[in-house]
Amino acid sequence: MRIAREANNPMRIEQMAAFLPRLFSMTREMDRAQREEEARERAAWQQYLMTIAAPSGQLGDGRLATLDDLKAAGLLETSGLFLGAQQGRMLFFSGDGHLLTYARTGSGKGRDLVLPNLAHIRDRSLIVVDVKDGENCFASREHRGDGLGSPCIYLNPFNLLGLPNTRINPLQVLIDIVLDGGEIDTQADEIAQTIRPMNPREGDGWVGKGSVRLVSIRAEYAAHFDPANCTLGGLWKFVNAGNDELEREFQLMTSCGIEGIARKAAAMAATYADAPKQFEAYRSDAIEALAAFEVGKTLDRATSAHDFDFGRLKHEPCTVYLITPSDKLGVAAPWVSLIVNYAIEAIARERGGVRTCFLLDEFPQLPPAPAILKALRLYRGKGIQLWFFAQGRFSMEGRWSQDAVKEIEDQASILNMTGIEDPSMMRDVERWSGNRTIVTRGQNIGGGAVESAGINRGESRRPVLQAEDIRGIGAGRQIIKVAGLPQLVVCDRLPFYAVDPWKVQIGDVRQLHQGAF
Repeated sequence: MRIAREANNPMRIEQMAAFLPRLFSMTREMDRAQREEEARERAAWQQYLMTIAAPSGQLGDGRLATLDDLKAAGLLETSGLFLGAQQGRMLFFSGDGHLLTYARTGSGKGRDLVLPNLAHIRDRSLIVVDVKDGENCFASREHRGDGLGSPCIYLNPFNLLGLPNTRINPLQVLIDIVLDGGEIDTQADEIAQTIRPMNPREGDGWVGKGSVRLVSIRAEYAAHFDPANCTLGGLWKFVNAGNDELEREFQLMTSCGIEGIARKAAAMAATYADAPKQFEAYRSDAIEALAAFEVGKTLDRATSAHDFDFGRLKHEPCTVYLITPSDKLGVAAPWVSLIVNYAIEAIARERGGVRTCFLLDEFPQLPPAPAILKALRLYRGKGIQLWFFAQGRFSMEGRWSQDAVKEIEDQASILNMTGIEDPSMMRDVERWSGNRTIVTRGQNIGGGAVESAGINRGESRRPVLQAEDIRGIGAGRQIIKVAGLPQLVVCDRLPFYAVDPWKVQIGDVRQLHQGAF
């Protein structure tokens, strides 16, 4: 028996030896499975951590404005100029700063901004540039005059809507200075620059500068010695005079007894005598600039006398409409700019407690008036508030220099924008929106005996509003940049007919164009 058992031992050893590789293999498989399970658990945990990870904000924590931000900025108060709505709350600007609106043609500037404010505003005077056939006047004059008790004054040289015309002489300021015993400083030059504005693309523009000097000298002389002809029609007669008459006028100016006028007139007379071609270039340029004010025509009659004192706007809230047909804007634009220039200066000189807001629709269509930049820089404390309406930055740069456009944008307490397509404007909006920190995720996969995956987390900086976000803000929405508010506002535009009681206070402009009034 012992011999038999001893004989079996080698068999067991051989069997055990044969089983060991299988045992080692099973152990490796179990170890591998355990490591895979641990890897899956770690990956799941890392994935969970990644999903709940919040940006650190180290690269920026910008965002859009909330209702709390708007409340802190005073935009939820119910007084001031209407801007739009956010989450059902109407937004108003009650400050005394200037405003600028960029919105393409047909986007509803009048419907969503001009007409709501003509229905709402009652605490200040309004000067409304209404160059689209008097649409705004047609829709709002009854409410403003009868409903709000605001006296309405119509500067209406083309007799639209059956309304009267109030004559304004933009050169009256020169006559008033002389009558008050004062001195004409830069006022005549500023009027001449409005009559013949310098285009920023002209370069040196020596012809334009010469015609401005010619018109300025004559205006200053007329204010002192010929006030009956100190009008735009009087200037037209002077530059269109024959040679004999022109020589007589130069003799009168050079011997007038006021040294400044006499010396400037003598210099111009010398150019007339010694460089006739140069003088003719000056005169031809001035003739073209004054063509709209030809004696006996509409705009000459509208500026031949002075029927209204703009200083009145400082003492009671009035509404002044500057009305022209849309098809005559090219002719009437210099008249509009001259009236705006005169009104700004007249209101700035007057003392009073009532603010005046200029609603400058189609602003890029108007020749630049020097008083505009003066109002931006100096007249805010004098109760003058400007609201510019333009199709975009590019349209502004067609009339004003890039530096002037930048100053207008910088000085605007409210800049609201709709339908932005200009690449330079998009870049600025991206910059104004601020930066936010974005969490980024990556995955690394490794091979080997056991495949492994690693997830990494990073952060990057992105604008709050990128170009695709800006272009994606469609009709009925707008972006507003508010001075002093770090965040941009993205909110609704609200047409007047969506608000009680504005929808019954404002007339239907369609009736004007359909002839149903």
